[in-house]
Amino acid sequence: MKNNYEVQVYNAEVREALKNGNIHQDLEDKWSDTHYIAVRASSPEEAKIVCQRRHPEKLGFILGDVVEVY
Repeated sequence: MKNNYEVQVYNAEVREALKNGNIHQDLEDKWSDTHYIAVRASSPEEAKIVCQRRHPEKLGFILGDVVEVY
């Protein structure tokens, strides 16, 4: 059975660019803030894996806590 989860995600490259007074060439400034990405999965671990596919670490995305939502 799949449950609803939220995964915290932000982009470290965008944060660094803004900190240095620059902009990221591909992503909007809003990615410097934490986003709560809704994911349907069988477990928190699976939710994080699903989210990593869409927001990969190699592109600067940092995934935080995974919380089940009802």
